[in-house]
Amino acid sequence: MTPLRFLSSVLNPHAADPVKLPPGYRNGADWVPRIGDIFPDFEAETTLGPIRFHAWAEGRWTVLFSQPGAFTPVCSTELGSLAETAPELDRRGAQAIGLTPDPVGDLANWCADVAELFGAPIRFPMISDTGGAIARACGMTHPKESPDLPIRKTLILDPALHVRMIFEYPLRIGRGTDEILRVLDALQERDRLDVATPADWQPGDVLLVPSAFSDAEADARFGAGGWQPLRRYLRVLVPGAAESRVAGNRNSGPRLPRQR
Repeated sequence: MTPLRFLSSVLNPHAADPVKLPPGYRNGADWVPRIGDIFPDFEAETTLGPIRFHAWAEGRWTVLFSQPGAFTPVCSTELGSLAETAPELDRRGAQAIGLTPDPVGDLANWCADVAELFGAPIRFPMISDTGGAIARACGMTHPKESPDLPIRKTLILDPALHVRMIFEYPLRIGRGTDEILRVLDALQERDRLDVATPADWQPGDVLLVPSAFSDAEADARFGAGGWQPLRRYLRVLVPGAAESRVAGNRNSGPRLPRQR
């Protein structure tokens, strides 16, 4: 940032902000995304052309991931893995979009090279955040890990643009794409059936009654006999109970998470 632009930003901190943060996010300390927040809007250049983020992302599940830079070893393996995973994301009604501090031209050349190396085309956009404004505004930079580069941060956003999951990895540790898919499945199951998922849950595994439900609420939601208590604090669903109740109540649909 030039000295003149810096002084202008101090005098008028909200003028021409590259990332449109809601006013409530600006009180006191710098804002970082938290689960339940609506992710801010921004405009950016990408390998698939310019986008306005909200218009691009709204209506689908979105996996937004940051990377330290193009033509680097760990980032290249991540990009190849996410490219291979793209059909699985699409099957879940989800899409991916990446962000690095590189120019669009470099990103396009890198995507082509990774596609050739791993045999999977990169069909999702990669955001060029050359000034780092988006990464800084959205909590993707950790000065103690790197003063200049974004960490490996992944955010899963729901179709209404709420942050639903956050993963953070340091620069030298590649993220796990299988875990992204597993958590996406769990979030969608939670929204569809209003349930909780246990540790290491995979689709088809046992589901749990959320601790926020009383026994009476569990009966109303899943039917008397639709769940079993293993302990007073640990109640499991009878297979098919949640699905049958949802099938009988077409008004059931995605909603914001309940506590616990």
